[in-house]
Amino acid sequence: MKALTYTKPGRFELIEKPKPVILDPKDAVVRVTLSSICSSDLHILHGAVPQAEVGITVGHELVGVVEAVGSAVTKVKPGDRVAVNVETFCGECFYCKRGYVNNCTSGGWMLGCRIDGCQAEYVRVPYADNGLTPIPDNVSDEQALFVGDILATGYWAAKISEISEEDTVLIIGAGPTGLCTLECVQLYKPQRIVVCEADESRREFVRQHYPDVDVVEPTECLEILKSLTEGRGAD
Repeated sequence: MKALTYTKPGRFELIEKPKPVILDPKDAVVRVTLSSICSSDLHILHGAVPQAEVGITVGHELVGVVEAVGSAVTKVKPGDRVAVNVETFCGECFYCKRGYVNNCTSGGWMLGCRIDGCQAEYVRVPYADNGLTPIPDNVSDEQALFVGDILATGYWAAKISEISEEDTVLIIGAGPTGLCTLECVQLYKPQRIVVCEADESRREFVRQHYPDVDVVEPTECLEILKSLTEGRGAD
C-alpha cells in the first residue's frame, strides 16, 4: 500500500509498505476513507517532535471502515464505519481512569508519531474498543472527520474553562481547531466571545459566519478586551 512516511528529519516520502495486520487481540485494522493533515504532522517534519520515530507513516486524523479486529475487540466489527481517536489509550491505568488519556502509560499520541499512522490506505489501531467510534448512517465521512482530534480538542477546551453565561471568552487563533473551539464555546452561551487571529482571511471568515463574535487582531487584542470588560480582560 502507499504510505506517507517520515524518512528523515525534514523529509516525508510516499513509499510502499505492507498492509498492517492484527498484532494484539485488542487491535483493529481500518481501511482509511478520509484523512486530514494536522499541524502536528508538520511539527514532525520540522524536527519539533523528538519522540517521532523515523520510518513511521504520519497522520492521526481519519475516518474509515473496519477491515479486521482482534479476538478481544467487542464494540466494533468488520464493515463498521468509524472515526478514530487521536489518542491511543488502555482505559485502565492511573491516568486513563481519571480522564487524562493522553498520559496513558501504554499509549498517548502514538498514531503517526511512534507507530504507523493514517496517511496511508490502511492503519492498525491499538485498543480499538477505546479508540474507534461508530459513525451513524446519517453522518458523512466529511462530517465525522474532525471528531477524533480537533473537535474533541475544542470541546475539551470549552469544558475545562468553566464558562458561565456572564463570561467573556477569548479564543486565540481561528484556524480549524480554533473554529471547532468556537463552536463548542457557543454551547455555553457566554455573554461575549472574542476571537483573536493574525490572518485577515481567517478574521473575515469568522465575521461572515459568526456575526455575533468580536474579531480582533493580536496588536489590538488587549486594548479591545479591556474596553469590552471595564478593564478586567477575558474571564
